[in-house]
Amino acid sequence: MNPHESQPPGGQVPEPGPEHAPTRKDDPYEVAAPVYEDWDLKPPGPTPAPADAVVGPVVTPGRVTPEDFLPRPIGQGPAAVREPWADPVSPLGGPVEPAAAAPPAAPPAGPTAPTGSAPTGADPVVRPPSFRTPGPLAHVGRKAPAYPAEPTDIPTVRGGDLHGVLLPDTVVDGGRFGPVTVRAASVRGDSHRYAAECRQDAALVVRAGGLLLVAVADGVGSQPHSHHGSNGIVRLLAKQVLPRADILLDLLRTGAAVDFADLTGRLVAAAAAELAQEAERFGHPPKTWSTTLRALLVPADPEVPVRGFLAVGDGGLLRLRGGGWENLDADGDGGGALISTRTDCLPEAYELVRTALITDTRPGDVLVLCTDGLALPLVKEPELREFLGGRWGREVPGLAEFLWQAQVRVRSYDDDRSVVCLWEAPA
Repeated sequence: MNPHESQPPGGQVPEPGPEHAPTRKDDPYEVAAPVYEDWDLKPPGPTPAPADAVVGPVVTPGRVTPEDFLPRPIGQGPAAVREPWADPVSPLGGPVEPAAAAPPAAPPAGPTAPTGSAPTGADPVVRPPSFRTPGPLAHVGRKAPAYPAEPTDIPTVRGGDLHGVLLPDTVVDGGRFGPVTVRAASVRGDSHRYAAECRQDAALVVRAGGLLLVAVADGVGSQPHSHHGSNGIVRLLAKQVLPRADILLDLLRTGAAVDFADLTGRLVAAAAAELAQEAERFGHPPKTWSTTLRALLVPADPEVPVRGFLAVGDGGLLRLRGGGWENLDADGDGGGALISTRTDCLPEAYELVRTALITDTRPGDVLVLCTDGLALPLVKEPELREFLGGRWGREVPGLAEFLWQAQVRVRSYDDDRSVVCLWEAPA
């Protein structure tokens, strides 16, 4: 009760209503009309609130949507309860168009609700199609993967390795840079989740003036500290690239492939040397930090459609154009395979850097840079290529949608998965 009001006679507590709503008389900016707290609003008088009326945010059990947390206008009263809905899922796991909404129920008979409360026959809250969740993680192939679709055990400290438990299960990033839109994700594999092991992959998106560096790295699973290596090598590569961004940009602009290969080779060698030094400071043999590396350098200038590529070890560099997948891996000895499956690793194989300049970029192309956790199933599973090609070749997804798509599961492929996609602006 407001302490400035007189006490009601006989100890009776009046029904809350406009005359009892709290006001802020001491506030010089207070509006003249009473201000009601949403959770205190109740229809005055003898008419009880409808049985299906609720107070506060409207949340269907198990379903939380953005509009559940939108504040209702002051004085609008309780909102109508939304009926539960089902999110239909296509055979490949994606959402399908929802059926037409049922007509709203007729208002119940009885006295008209007083001013200040919502009509009892108001339309229910309908979630727009853009707010519909894609549903559980999809899978392709005849059989579902044996592992659970979501993380189970959380990694624990093993051998005093605090770094491993501090790595998140999933990382997602993205943005726009010049003529390209970027989406990136790095996800712990099903087998590592099941064994309560940390994610050994890493992904990086960093800007250096007029140059964008994106990279993925795959720590070698047989080495106990490879997660140090994967996260360290992308960080150290960025450390080497950023001070030389202008030089690299000029090389891309002029198409100087030989000079680009020479400079990026020296940058990778310097990053690998520093990675080995870090391993030794931890008391680890450098080999236990073994990791692959793949990176793209992208100019912001739309007049420079050249993309620089470098790699050490396995993984994939793919292009999605006109609904078809193309191999852009510079290895050159794959015999027509979609990707390379080499296993050279840093910090030891720093002399085996492969480079290429991609000079035939077209509007609407999608470049896909990934570790072998995604590249291998792309090679062997046409359904996965069809699934991702049908989505990534159609439009740029939002971050959450991209993460869902990048996690589409395939039985027997349970490794960590990192991917960076670059959508070229359409013509």
